[in-house]
Amino acid sequence: MKDYRRFAPLGLVFSGLSILSTIGFVLVNGIANIGLYTPPDPQILTRGIWFSLAGILLGLAITALLDPEGTRLFLTGRQAQYGSNAIIMLLAFMGVLFFINMLAYQNPKTWDLTEDKQNTLAPETIALFGKLPEPVIARAYFTSQTPNTDAKNLLQKLKENSNGKFDYTFIDPNFEPLAAKEDDITRDGTIMLHMGGKKSPVNFATEQEIAIAMIKLVNPQSQVIYFLVDHGEKDTENPGESSFTYIKKALTDKNYTVKLLSLASTGSVPADAAAVVIAGPIVPLAEAEVTALSNYLDAGGGLVVMEDSPLLTNYKDIANPLDDLLAKWGVGLKNDIVVDPNTSSPLFAVADTQSYARHPITANLRGVLTTFPTTRSLTVIEGTPYSVTALVATGANAWGETDVDSMNNSQVSFDPATDNPGPVTLAISSEDFARQGRLVVFGDSEFAIDTLYAQGNFGDILTNAIDWVAEQENLINLTVKTPVERTYNPPSGLEFVGIILSTLCLIPLIVIGGGVWAWASRRRRG
Repeated sequence: MKDYRRFAPLGLVFSGLSILSTIGFVLVNGIANIGLYTPPDPQILTRGIWFSLAGILLGLAITALLDPEGTRLFLTGRQAQYGSNAIIMLLAFMGVLFFINMLAYQNPKTWDLTEDKQNTLAPETIALFGKLPEPVIARAYFTSQTPNTDAKNLLQKLKENSNGKFDYTFIDPNFEPLAAKEDDITRDGTIMLHMGGKKSPVNFATEQEIAIAMIKLVNPQSQVIYFLVDHGEKDTENPGESSFTYIKKALTDKNYTVKLLSLASTGSVPADAAAVVIAGPIVPLAEAEVTALSNYLDAGGGLVVMEDSPLLTNYKDIANPLDDLLAKWGVGLKNDIVVDPNTSSPLFAVADTQSYARHPITANLRGVLTTFPTTRSLTVIEGTPYSVTALVATGANAWGETDVDSMNNSQVSFDPATDNPGPVTLAISSEDFARQGRLVVFGDSEFAIDTLYAQGNFGDILTNAIDWVAEQENLINLTVKTPVERTYNPPSGLEFVGIILSTLCLIPLIVIGGGVWAWASRRRRG
C-alpha cells in the first residue's frame, strides 16, 4: 500500500498560494473601487476572491486526508497548544483594537500636518464664525452631478465653530426649483448665505470664498478707504514688488471700497471717507494738504500714516508739514534708520512679539512675527490731550542709526553719543476721545508691500490699523488668507499598484518567510 503522507505538504502549499491569491484579488478589487483600474468584468474579481478562499479550505482538506495522523497530532500536540495560545493572543489584541477604535469613534480627533494647515480652519475664520451677530443659514445647491463631500466637510467645520449660530442644508435645484429661483441660483455648486433679511452668494465652496461672503454679510455697508496720491506713495492699482495691491484686495474682501485721493485737486477729504491712508510719500505734502487732513481728523476722521526714514526719501533736509500734524497728536518721528543685529539683514527690524501693546490693533498679534525693513523709529510726545499708545517695539539690541553713511560699513555699530538706543518704537496710535478722531503712524511703508505680504502675516497689522481708524473693530483680525498653491503629481496606475503591493504584501511576506525559515531550521536540528 502506497504511503500518501509525503504528498500532504502539497495541500499546505496550495493553501498558501490561495492565501496570496486572495490578497491579490482583494488589492486589485480595492484599486478598481477607487477608479485606478477598470476590469473587463467586475464579477471576475468577486469570483476570484471566493475561489481563492475555497482553495484555502481545499488545501487544508487535502492535507488532512493525506495525513490524518499528522493532522490529529498537530491539533492535539504541542503545536496545537502553541496555536491556541496564539489564537487567544490574537483575539485579545483584536479586542484591544476594537476598544480603542470605539473610544476614537466616540471622541473623534484629527491632526492637520500640512505646512500651512490647509485642512484646518484659519484662526481668522474661527474668530469670524465665533462671533456672528445673528444666526446664519447656508443653502448649498448641488445636483447629483456635482460632488459635495468637500463642501459638507467644510460647512460642518464652520458649524462646529459658530457657537450654534451657523447651520446648513443641501438642496438639489433639479428637485426644488422654486428654492433655487428664490436664491437666484444659476450655477451648480453655489452656496447662498442667509442672515436676517440679507443674503450673500458663494460661487466656490472654499473657506476663503465663504469667509469673504460672511464678512460682507456682517459688514453690509461698504466703507470707503482713500489712499493719498501725488507724492510718490505706494501704488494700489498696478501689481509690482513694491505695490500695495495685496493690501487693496484684503480691504475689498472686507467689503471696503478703495479709492485714490488727490488733495491737490479736491482741497478737502471727501465726506464719505471712513479712513485716509498715506503710504510712504517720497516728497513732502503741501501745507494746504496737511491742513485738510488736520481738519478731517478734528472732525472725527481716521488717518493711517506710513512715513519712511528721511534718509531714504527726497526730503532729508526739507521741512515736512505732516510732521507737525503728527506731533500735535503726540507722535514724534526720529531722523534715523533702525538697525537690528539679531536678523539676517540688519535693516529688517523685527518686532518683539511679546511686547505688542494691549490695543485692538495688536491684541491678537502676540506671537505673530512682523518685520519692518528700512524703518525709522518713533517716539511718544507727552503732554498732548490725546490717548497715545506705542503699539510695536523692537528688542533691546536694536537701535536707531542716525549716520546713514555708516550703513555702507560692514562694521556698523551702536554709537551712544548719536544713535537712539533700543528698544525703539515702530508704530504708534493716537485717539481723540472727545471728537472720535483716530490716527496710526508707522515709521515704514515697505512692511506691507506685495512681496512681503505674500510671504506671511506682515500686512495684518496695517489692515488692523485701517479697521481701527475706520471704527470697524468687528473686522479686525478677519483678513482672509490666500492659501499656498501646490501642485500634486499623482503616480501612474502601475506605480500606484507597485506602492500598494510593496506596502501591503512585502511585510507579510517577510514575516511568512521568516517563519518558514525558523521552522525549517528547527526541523533540520531535529
